[in-house]
Amino acid sequence: MRSIRIWFTKKDASKYISHLDLTRCLIRAFRRTDIPLWYTEGFNPHPYLVFSLPLPLGAEGLREVLDIRLTDDSYTNERVLSELNRVSVPGIEFLEVAEPIEKNLAINKAFYTVTIPSVTNAKELYNSIKCEVNKGDITIEKKTKKGGTKEINVSEHLMDFNCSFESNTVNLSFILPAGNDFTVNPVAFCNVLFDRVGERESLHRIVRHKLLTKDLNEFR
Repeated sequence: MRSIRIWFTKKDASKYISHLDLTRCLIRAFRRTDIPLWYTEGFNPHPYLVFSLPLPLGAEGLREVLDIRLTDDSYTNERVLSELNRVSVPGIEFLEVAEPIEKNLAINKAFYTVTIPSVTNAKELYNSIKCEVNKGDITIEKKTKKGGTKEINVSEHLMDFNCSFESNTVNLSFILPAGNDFTVNPVAFCNVLFDRVGERESLHRIVRHKLLTKDLNEFR
């Protein structure tokens, strides 16, 4: 038995699939292949699928990560990739299969971009966003492990924030904490930021490009 790591996309209409439904979708996909997937032992065996960090609903992912185990060590990574893409659904494309290098606990941050299209005055919105971020006080509510909520000042955790505009589009990029111990939801951050600057009706696109380790290298 060996472990392998799979990178895949979750974009377009699939961004509205909940994490639970995504898990069910991928289990069905595996069952339509001949991949020798390992099942857990016990009274109720189920396929061993471990997602490194689920996406917030409505956000897209270009390098999402899934770990599985194979019962046949001779089954190649290339064959896994080919089989999964044969049964993939729109918005989910399997990009790469490799041996895991780091444990999931190594994930510490994530890199995001946000596109705001069809803006009436892109320069004005750009200036408003820059001004609001520079204030250093963008607070969101975050659920605690005990079921309550607490306020988090996202500005204290925001890294490498960049804002630009072109024609009628405003683009943002930034890094936020993402991991088992502490994660900042990019959707919640954007909702508060855009509400502050009066951009409530825009169909903005939030994309997670990759998961990062503490030293800002891509998680492998």
